[in-house]
Amino acid sequence: MKTILKAMISPCSVALLMAAAPVWKSKQMEQWSEQDAKLILSDSPWVKKITPALTPPLNEDQRRQGGQMGGGEGIGMEAFKPATIIGVGTSTAGKRRPTRVATLEVRWESARAVRAAEEKAHEEDPPALADGSYVVAIYDVPGVDVNQTALPFQLKKDAFLKCEGKKDLRASRVDLLPQEGGLATIVFMFPRSEEFTTQDQRITFLALIGRLSVAQYFFTQEMTIQGKLEL
Repeated sequence: MKTILKAMISPCSVALLMAAAPVWKSKQMEQWSEQDAKLILSDSPWVKKITPALTPPLNEDQRRQGGQMGGGEGIGMEAFKPATIIGVGTSTAGKRRPTRVATLEVRWESARAVRAAEEKAHEEDPPALADGSYVVAIYDVPGVDVNQTALPFQLKKDAFLKCEGKKDLRASRVDLLPQEGGLATIVFMFPRSEEFTTQDQRITFLALIGRLSVAQYFFTQEMTIQGKLEL
């Protein structure tokens, strides 16, 4: 009976699996349509939506330890005021409270799948890549002055790729790119001094942007095309 049932449902199961297969598994890159590309750039293993955590302001001792003297909030902090990143509403008790936190998009920018999708989707001016680097970009960051010359150096110190059993990779370079609507893209480049494989299972991208703390997992077994890991 089990054999008969298996034979009866097998064609249907295969059809369902084929229908459910994501485009990067079911099509060659050359066959991707513009719609396919936009799907990859909005919902794929290389592209994540994240609501960052808002960290408390530094006290004076913490600013000193970080090399920030005086009463200011530190390099780039003026770009991340609560009014910029958090909407404020009024609760039923009459108290003001946060109503939203900015949603950011994190892309593993150096993956071939992402670059091909950007081209197919006709995205203008995708971030430049550095040879020999893993590149991760955060899109839709509000309130960033891309002309702050010191900000990339500060951001570089607080950005890492972490993977169990591997040495942490600290960002080697950060670029700031303007977007429409007063938003910005922050591009983090990491040396490929560690080689990741699907056996590593999970890579964690960490960054601190002003008071925004970003932490995003990427799962290597999902980030494959034709069995090859694409980073």
